[in-house]
Amino acid sequence: MKIGVCGTKGGSGKSTLAGLLALGLADAGRGVAVKDSDPQKTLTEWMEELESPKVKRQGEWMRLGDSEVEIFIADFPPASPDALLAMVGTEWDLLLVPCRPALADIWSIRSWLEKLQGYNGKVRLVMNALDNSTFSRPENLSRLLQAEGIKTPRTKASLSRRSCYAVSMGGGWDALDEKAKREVQSLALEVVR
Repeated sequence: MKIGVCGTKGGSGKSTLAGLLALGLADAGRGVAVKDSDPQKTLTEWMEELESPKVKRQGEWMRLGDSEVEIFIADFPPASPDALLAMVGTEWDLLLVPCRPALADIWSIRSWLEKLQGYNGKVRLVMNALDNSTFSRPENLSRLLQAEGIKTPRTKASLSRRSCYAVSMGGGWDALDEKAKREVQSLALEVVR
């Protein structure tokens, strides 16, 4: 399975989502490799920070663990919808578009999601950095997305705003608390079904 993580805005959580999915899937015993196409190279730095032999470089891909790779996850740079469409192409089974619950983030991906209507693979919105506010409740998010013209289905699982996600960039899967691990596993297993 090939998963592309992409969007038009920096800071939406693309690299974090790609890295967490990779860690969660590797922890579940799935063979996973990641590729960092973003010039900032956050995902590359993250994977290189993890202890060897957990991550092995194979060309432009970084393999986590020793299992045979069955899932490929690529982190794409933020770009205009047309430029991003040219980069992404049609080879991905699933495109994940992270989105924070903020109008600026929703507005920034709206035209990108419109370009992806009819995409060969599936496209899913992943709500990211949710907090305990009323605004982050599923029913309120649904109303907001609908009011802003977003028709792309979103994953059932989402990522909350958790400081341990940032810490996992240095400490890997073990740096996550149990609630965060369950949240990531839930999302990871949902997207690879």
